[in-house]
Amino acid sequence: MRIGVQMDPIQEIAIQGDTSFALLLEAQARGFETWWFLPQDVFWDRGLVRAHARQIKLMDRQGAHFVELAQETLDLGHFDVVLIRQDPPFDIGYVANTYLLDLAAGDTLIVNRPSGVRNIPEKLSILAFDDLIAPTFVGRNVAAIQAFAADFDEVVLKPAFLSGGTGVVRASAKDASFVPRVQAMLTELGKEPLVVQEFLPAVTAGDKRIMVLDGQAVAALRRVPKAGEFRANIHVGGRAEASELTARDLEIVARVAPLLHAEGIVFAGLDIIDGRLTEINVTSPTLVRELQRLTGIDVTALFWDKVQAMRAARV
Repeated sequence: MRIGVQMDPIQEIAIQGDTSFALLLEAQARGFETWWFLPQDVFWDRGLVRAHARQIKLMDRQGAHFVELAQETLDLGHFDVVLIRQDPPFDIGYVANTYLLDLAAGDTLIVNRPSGVRNIPEKLSILAFDDLIAPTFVGRNVAAIQAFAADFDEVVLKPAFLSGGTGVVRASAKDASFVPRVQAMLTELGKEPLVVQEFLPAVTAGDKRIMVLDGQAVAALRRVPKAGEFRANIHVGGRAEASELTARDLEIVARVAPLLHAEGIVFAGLDIIDGRLTEINVTSPTLVRELQRLTGIDVTALFWDKVQAMRAARV
């Protein structure tokens, strides 16, 4: 099979924790032809969606982890499978790219489905499951944000469309700096809404990432914040630990699974704090390399088993 991966610049990734790299490694091990390209390399030209792509060979050595074999501008129909794997920000450029990918010709299987990636904004899609989440506010009205936050000892303020814990802060409406802080965040966000949630103290013991393939939970990891930090994201110093799937985890996955099926989401990462759903990650779910090191569970193999079966069903 010919595999194309739309991702962040491959020369800049830290391969020891990069799931896109792990997926490419497994594809290569299966004898697939592997290519990568950036979102800005994709374009529509007189009826065809094309990309300036680079064929690569991978080595599991940081700093010498790939060699380029070829560069070519290809119709996406050239690929049997295309993966959407670039990280947010989930901005209008990201959205526009999904519209182009929707139009890819032929039998190309795109994972996750572009319209599904577009329809499941990771921090806002949880609002469809109000009984599974912490008390949450989404909007830009400062007075309404202050009134919501006043109901809780502390809240967490989150940009709606960033990732990796970027811009996430902990605050209290009792502080004199609260309103100026909110106003500053809103100014920086432009027209985007702010997500405000009750702070869950249990996050200091870590949050949980549930790996979901085709609507089924396959494994879990706990991310534990570093000392003095409440954000557990690996990007801000959190560490991964092995974890078990609980009955509550499986209940949450079962509730979310119909949405994932309906939107063509093959690979998702659900984030849970103290039994509450906090995000549904569909753009570039990560942590599979950490999971394999800690538990031996190889999500990349499970992923390609599933995708190969889906691809075979299309031809």
